[in-house]
Amino acid sequence: MTRVCFLLAMAVAATAAAQVPPPAVSVREAGGAYVVEARFDIAAAPAIVRAVLTDYAGIPRFMPDIRTSVVRSRDGNAVVVEQEAESKFLMFSKTVHLMLDVREGAHVLSFKDIGGKSFTRYEGSWTLSRNGAGTTVTYMLTADPSFTVPGGMLRRLLDRNARQTIDHLRAEAVLRATSALRAAR
Repeated sequence: MTRVCFLLAMAVAATAAAQVPPPAVSVREAGGAYVVEARFDIAAAPAIVRAVLTDYAGIPRFMPDIRTSVVRSRDGNAVVVEQEAESKFLMFSKTVHLMLDVREGAHVLSFKDIGGKSFTRYEGSWTLSRNGAGTTVTYMLTADPSFTVPGGMLRRLLDRNARQTIDHLRAEAVLRATSALRAAR
């Protein structure tokens, strides 16, 4: 019975996610680093989207490329999160390590890698704004890997990863919104 409820909830989430326009994603090179910019809508309230983004320990459950995500420290709105992810593209596979210094604002979550293991620069933000009953999200990332990857491949990898992250984020937020509605009834 639980599996049937889960599958039904996933179908509802996928349907709701499909009803929003596709994300606008761009990846460009700037000064040796790559800048990813994305803007997209999610059919869930900003509080729910924020809860998904700040569910650091739960991220591996709904973001399959992230193997581990552990909160190392928290002091008010400052959180240090250690993550390990595996990125795959064609025959390329790379494990990346991040030690993210996250600043949790009411509408903006900014992050910066302070570990320096996989990137010489990795920083960005998630900005949330109400859009009717849903949320418009603006995502920014500047990434300069410390490993060698052909530029064209890295651009395609960053674009694909951004789109997959958006899809997973949308699905999880809509799933939580649907569950909250059911619980309120």
